[in-house]
Amino acid sequence: MGIKETDLDVSRMFDSQWGLATAGMKVYAVYFSPSGSTEKIVKRIAKGFEGFEVESVNLLTSASRKKNHTFGKNDVVVFGMMTAGKLFTLSDEIFECLHGDGTPFVGVITYGNSYYGIALTEMKERAEKSGFSVASMGAFIARHSLDPSVAEGRPDSEDLKIIDDFARESCEKILRGDYVLHDEPQTGWSSSEQANNLIAYRETHRDEPYMLPPSYKTKIITNACIKCGKCVRNCPVNAINIESKTFDLDSCIGCWGCINRCPNHAIISTSQEMSDIMKNIGSVFSKRLEPEIFM
Repeated sequence: MGIKETDLDVSRMFDSQWGLATAGMKVYAVYFSPSGSTEKIVKRIAKGFEGFEVESVNLLTSASRKKNHTFGKNDVVVFGMMTAGKLFTLSDEIFECLHGDGTPFVGVITYGNSYYGIALTEMKERAEKSGFSVASMGAFIARHSLDPSVAEGRPDSEDLKIIDDFARESCEKILRGDYVLHDEPQTGWSSSEQANNLIAYRETHRDEPYMLPPSYKTKIITNACIKCGKCVRNCPVNAINIESKTFDLDSCIGCWGCINRCPNHAIISTSQEMSDIMKNIGSVFSKRLEPEIFM
């Protein structure tokens, strides 16, 4: 996206108005992003905080989640993760390692043009319990993890404009000292009756963790594998043995990060249950959905 002269003028005005306020403040881009889409959106929002130093915290590795990440009153946390009708598995572990001190919090969820269910309301509750002050939240669309033909190319130029506006408005709001979320997030429903039944179940079983049975997670590594190790480095739970080309299905969380990140497309799902689900995804979730913003 090109930068217009008028955009530069606005940026100068913004720096002039808020430059002193941002001195010494830092924005942390914090994300759990197995396939990489959430990471890109979170980093873009963090960079939209003009005048702030930006630092990234990648929670994809178990080593990073075992650390205590503590943030102060002068910090801003832009946090994002993927959804499955609620926050993806490992959310307990993730929020246990994050600690705020009234720290302003910008919450981001991504989903594949299907539904996000109770993910935003769950994120708000967890963030507040961890000591953060939730100032703004957004639900953004990215390519579907299970079927790359669904929401292909998203976030697109229209999405990016909304993302950039969201970043600017969040920054201005926080600099005014307004850390209160005035628009309460809602449940993100679906156009699919079957999906809505699942969301309704999760609304009434909020404490039940999201987990896939092992039979849904079966995969093989084909001869196209060059043992580059990218899947191993990006597996959130260390469930891949690249030498034996095997998976620990009890540890695997079914994030599809290994499949989506493999440069040679050498990892393939062999689950019949997952295949049946994927057959319906493209037709059921073909209608374009738009980002939803809560300020």
